Amino acid sequence: MANNAPLSPVTLLMTRPLAAAERFVEEMPDDLMARVTPVFSPLLRIEPTGDALGLLPDMAAIFSSSNGVQYGPEGAGRMAYCVGARTTAQAKAKGWSAQMAGQDADALVSYVIGNPPNKSLVHIRGRHTRGDIAGRLVTAGHTVTEAIVYDQVPQPLNNAARTAMIESDATIVPLFSPRTAVEFAKQDPRAKCLNVIALSAAVAEAAHPLKVHSVAERPDAAAMYAAIRQAISSG
Repeated sequence: MANNAPLSPVTLLMTRPLAAAERFVEEMPDDLMARVTPVFSPLLRIEPTGDALGLLPDMAAIFSSSNGVQYGPEGAGRMAYCVGARTTAQAKAKGWSAQMAGQDADALVSYVIGNPPNKSLVHIRGRHTRGDIAGRLVTAGHTVTEAIVYDQVPQPLNNAARTAMIESDATIVPLFSPRTAVEFAKQDPRAKCLNVIALSAAVAEAAHPLKVHSVAERPDAAAMYAAIRQAISSG
């Protein structure tokens, strides 16, 4: 006799900054949303530095995150090179003549080197970053400065997250950035029910020595949804 009882939801522990975590859950496909119970425990709190940033009309920006766009200046029609479709769209909405230059820092560096602008560049970023975008472009002969417009302040796992990791039959933890992966691994979660998914190989490497069960095929939301769905199916 077939068992038609509904499957129990799986706990989805969201550790990225709250606004991004909530957006990821809100945009989740309906069939997947029906299978998870989100628990929010941001490991990084985003805080603007408040530093004034004056850009000359002939400067072009580099944005490797949407937070850089949010806390950076208005575009006023200036050129911007962006990582990812969402950051590109946000930059356009803020007045930048923005173009997507790849899905990660490596792709952006390669794109700029292959399509050199006749402008000086400024990487508008957070205090903590990986990929050394500015340094690599300077080495390639470009004029690049950096502007730090936000900070990523570490936060401990909250009680709801710790309870979920102890009491849930299965907890899926998607990790979206190397910094979040480092913070999560540092807090030494040892619950056997964890199924950790990394957005990229760089994120998986940063999570060491924590076991990463799978890596998304591409560093984007659609691939993360697919990886979460696969984790639920194989759980």
